[in-house]
Amino acid sequence: MLKAYLNKDIKIIKVSGDDAKDYLNNIITNNIEQTNTENSIYSCLLAPQGKFLADFFVTNFEDGYFLLVHSKFLENLIKGLNFYKLRSKIIIEDISHLYKYCFIPNPEIDTIFETNISNLGCTVIHNSSYAFIDPRIANLGVHIVTKDNSIGKSELELVESDCLEHFLSHGLLSMYLIEDLSKFYPLENNLHMLNAVDFKKGCYVGQELTARMKLRNKIPRTILPFILDLKNDESHIKNEVLENNKVVGEIIFQKDEYLFGHITFRKLSKDISFDTQFSLKDQKLKINQQDWLNF
Repeated sequence: MLKAYLNKDIKIIKVSGDDAKDYLNNIITNNIEQTNTENSIYSCLLAPQGKFLADFFVTNFEDGYFLLVHSKFLENLIKGLNFYKLRSKIIIEDISHLYKYCFIPNPEIDTIFETNISNLGCTVIHNSSYAFIDPRIANLGVHIVTKDNSIGKSELELVESDCLEHFLSHGLLSMYLIEDLSKFYPLENNLHMLNAVDFKKGCYVGQELTARMKLRNKIPRTILPFILDLKNDESHIKNEVLENNKVVGEIIFQKDEYLFGHITFRKLSKDISFDTQFSLKDQKLKINQQDWLNF
């Protein structure tokens, strides 16, 4: 029996119909052509001005596309999907009540996939359930959508948890944890490094500004994962982040020793590297160095 972590905050939207594929490809940031019964993707829905509305995983399952989205963004996603629908032949349904979503951090892949394949997004379907390797970064874990508490030959022992510390330890600040998203463009939370944006696919909602930021290297700010040099119980939310004795940003999220700072590039004395020295007023900050971070 496999222990899997049930997260009831993850909702499941199904998009189906004759125009579902083309419709989704015209509005989301990633390329729906990469989604099939053997591969899942991570993507976003943006406002026309390029601001973030929702992020989600997409899998081609049964007779449509399943979108896994955090409950915080459920309304944004459904509203956005319906807004651009017009005369498209699609059906948009919230089917969260029919399935359970769970996550297994760093499992033995062959117990689920019956193979050692570990490609990002690799997907396997077993009757009324499916599983896919996280398409953002390597060795993060496997997402499962199930009706009967099983995947393939494996029964699942479901334990409620959002696995938050697991994701934070890998330098991931999920978008639902950010308090005021109106300030953020998707590239500021490194979503282009997490395989959420396809810069070659052509038009989608918010594409013009997003592509221009990337092409001209004009991303104004970034969210950096930090680890406290000395762990303590003090809250550092909204504390100033310093570099070369100059304020370059502020802490926007903290849990235990994991902190995330919103950093303004133009205020830095030099380009960011893993050797860049950051600090709070009273102690040093270390960048939570991850292979996927690409400065």
